[in-house]
Amino acid sequence: MVFVLYLCRVKRLAAYVIILLSTAFCSCCKTDGVDPLRRSRVDGLNKEAFVNRYRDPQRSLALSDSALRYVQDSLPEYVDGELRAANNKAFAYFLTSDYADATEMVDLVDKLVGQHRRETRNGDIETVIAQLLRARLLQRSCRIADSYRLLYNIGRSSMLEKNSDNLLFNYAQTEYYITLLTLNFHYRNGKEEDVMTTVGEVEARRGSLKVDYAQDMALNYALAYGLQSAGESLRALDYCYENFEILDRLSRTALPGDTASAFCLYNYANTLQMAAMIHKNMPGTVTPDSVLALYDEARRCFFDFGDPYQMLGGVTSTARYALLIGDTAAAHHVLGEWRALKGAWTPFAAPKMEEGFFDVLIRSGYARHPEENRQWYEHRCELQEYIARNEEEDFALQNSLDMAHRRSSLMTAFAVTLGALLLALATLTVLLWASRRRLRREKEQLQEAKRRDVERIANVETCLSVLRHDVSPFMGYLRNPALPEELRGEVLEQLLRTFDNIKNWTSLSIPTGLAFRASRFALQEVFDDVRRQVAPPHNGVELRFMPTKAILWGDRLLATILLRNLVNNALQHTEQGSVRVEGDKGAEDDFVEIRISDTGCGMTAEQQENLFKADRTLAPGSEHGFGLILCRYIVKKHDDHTRRGCKLWVESEPGTGTTMHVLLARGESRQKGETHKGHTQRQNERP
Repeated sequence: MVFVLYLCRVKRLAAYVIILLSTAFCSCCKTDGVDPLRRSRVDGLNKEAFVNRYRDPQRSLALSDSALRYVQDSLPEYVDGELRAANNKAFAYFLTSDYADATEMVDLVDKLVGQHRRETRNGDIETVIAQLLRARLLQRSCRIADSYRLLYNIGRSSMLEKNSDNLLFNYAQTEYYITLLTLNFHYRNGKEEDVMTTVGEVEARRGSLKVDYAQDMALNYALAYGLQSAGESLRALDYCYENFEILDRLSRTALPGDTASAFCLYNYANTLQMAAMIHKNMPGTVTPDSVLALYDEARRCFFDFGDPYQMLGGVTSTARYALLIGDTAAAHHVLGEWRALKGAWTPFAAPKMEEGFFDVLIRSGYARHPEENRQWYEHRCELQEYIARNEEEDFALQNSLDMAHRRSSLMTAFAVTLGALLLALATLTVLLWASRRRLRREKEQLQEAKRRDVERIANVETCLSVLRHDVSPFMGYLRNPALPEELRGEVLEQLLRTFDNIKNWTSLSIPTGLAFRASRFALQEVFDDVRRQVAPPHNGVELRFMPTKAILWGDRLLATILLRNLVNNALQHTEQGSVRVEGDKGAEDDFVEIRISDTGCGMTAEQQENLFKADRTLAPGSEHGFGLILCRYIVKKHDDHTRRGCKLWVESEPGTGTTMHVLLARGESRQKGETHKGHTQRQNERP
């Protein structure tokens, strides 16, 4: 406490945090806000009411009512206990044929769950149990379509599968199967394949459905009823014997004064009646008197149990069999017992059972005067019309559900088929796309190979054509025995230069030839190399290299070969005057423009147009051969690797000289491999 006060005085925020954590811890220590002692009292009453539901419905009703009133008066926050008490009370009313009060309790369960769903842990499963009892109440009144609609919705939901370890879930599952079997094979004519499917499902789950011996007997009776309806009499009889074995085990542990049947009189009577029905359909197994004795014993048990519905059923079954074997006196005897109690029965409470009873009354001749017989007949007709209307409604519901099921199956099959088709289409599309991409890549590779082959062939043809043209004059000079030695040396030098150009050009034009080694280098260094490599000018022609500070980006060796060929070509076509070589920044910052100007003979427009074409036809006497073709390839090599728009062009007029222009990439502006955005535009604008 002192520490808390210190925190409040020094660190108030920390104190707030501790208080909040303490409150949360205390809240976690409380389970659900219900007093454990009071809750245990409610749970005890509910448990005892549940155990006595078949043995003594009146006691179960009193216990459930006590639990319900205790919760409402002293423990209103215990919603789960109130729900269990309401469902126990509803079932007790059902077993005493008090259908109005049973319906009221079922409605109470729905109301409580709707109001307190967040405050209850078992609200959902208690709702299912209440709806199952409502379905059985609807069956009693012959509203079989509404009953089946409830069962259909419960079966399609996942509520019964949520918690198989909970006793309430096991109880709900057994009640679901009992109600379904009773509906299909007592209140309507179920199909044999349907009963076998349902029975097989119940038998597969039987091991996990553990509630108590009373529920085991009720489920055995429902299974026997279904199997007997499907013609499986021997299997049905096995379930009857299983119930008798349960009663035999209970008799060994019964208290003094109790009997085995007292523990579960309701299911014991049902089992006796089912055994009689099975033996009736199996002639020769037991005598008719024995079968009648079974029916009569079941009837007496139902009278002891006190359920008017089961009492009416016992009377009807016994009297019907007595008429079948010709014992009219026995039939009149049991009918007389019911007639003495008929004031306790509400007409139309169980139309199908009532219709059978009046049928037996009419056929047995029990009427004391014709007017009474006529009244029975009219009442029976009313019951038959009521039952027929409900059966028609049920038939329409079955058709609609069957159509919905078929439609759902068709839609599912359509969706699966469509999904498979879409998957196949998607797979085919991917395969076609991959195949198309592969074919396009192969086509591009073939086109590139074809282009290279065409280029090689063109290079070979050009090489042979130009070689023949350029070498022929020199060979003629060398074959002349009168050629002076000094001229012979000059001719040999020119011939060697021609072969050197051929070697360089073939190295450039063949794909696996000379590699392009890009670097930054000074243009002045190239000028100096070319000055040393070109042939000395003759006839007093002046060769001038203008100083430059330009830096190039490209292959220095190829740039040297390019400039050397252009300078040699200019010297060859200049008889007098000068050849001037200069280089500076071009019209655009990314380039260096090199100009080789001479005062030679010049060229016509046609000669300029065909000057750099490898497939041109050389005019007789022309000396423009491998040199200019090699120059064109060197400029193209630079453009392919730098992507700058490198270009080679000529300006000339006949008699005024020629200027060769070379545009190469500038070294300071960009790095290797960058694409100049104006590359295409400049190529189109260059002359």
